[in-house]
Amino acid sequence: MVSRQCALALSLACSVGLLFAQEPTDKELQAASDEYMRDELGVNDITTPSIAGILKDLGSFQPPLDIIAQNNRDALFDNRLQTSLHFGALVADGFMLTIAERSDDVQDIGRALIRQARALGIGEGMTKRSKSLLEYSRKGDWQGMREELVRTQSDVEQSMLDLRDEQMAHMISLGGWLRGFQLAANSCARNYNPDRARILGRSEVMDYYLDRLNTLHPRLKKTEFVSTLIAKLTELRDLAASKGGQPPTEAEVKQMRTLADQMEAIALGPVDDEGRIVKKAAP
Repeated sequence: MVSRQCALALSLACSVGLLFAQEPTDKELQAASDEYMRDELGVNDITTPSIAGILKDLGSFQPPLDIIAQNNRDALFDNRLQTSLHFGALVADGFMLTIAERSDDVQDIGRALIRQARALGIGEGMTKRSKSLLEYSRKGDWQGMREELVRTQSDVEQSMLDLRDEQMAHMISLGGWLRGFQLAANSCARNYNPDRARILGRSEVMDYYLDRLNTLHPRLKKTEFVSTLIAKLTELRDLAASKGGQPPTEAEVKQMRTLADQMEAIALGPVDDEGRIVKKAAP
């Protein structure tokens, strides 16, 4: 990633160049500012990965529909971090349901995304895009839906820039990646394949999210909620990094599945006002 200092220098250089150009437009000046803010907010190929690329990767996994059904699409959280993680998880579920061509479920996800977008203040652009996804789903136009998912890339990025909310941007991204990883790990553990397992072993992505979690406010990092997520993700990263480019074995994929399941349960589970994980009572 370009350093913040380099990004700022490039932004300033661009702005100076525009000053000497004939009648610089507001659009050009905004683009120069947004280029800096993209780096400042961590908006890049990892935080807002190509949706086309995500669909391509997830397309090699059999969607675990039983696990997708367990996600409470109407869940409400009292803190912004979990709300953001949940939004990202819903997006990942939508990817998998598109692959499975589950029309009714995709429509439900689309409605849930609209509700969550409003709760997060992501903006009218995302609401309109979600409504468009609903329309493609009703028509059964899966190719059109995939193309529309690709077009949401610019909407998500622009919403992050508009909000200037680094924390939310990273947590939405983390929520989507974690849910996608969990679904893929469960799929691969049920039907092991070395090529699909190799996709799970990308430790550099895990390193990136560990870095993002470690940049949270110290007060948040000290909470049981965040510290446990960091510990679990570190364990997952160490397992993936130990492979040295080789695909994880079937046993290791099952370990990854367990860790991903645990992280997702924490991310979307009950947390009190002090950031403590609320243990569920035994049945």
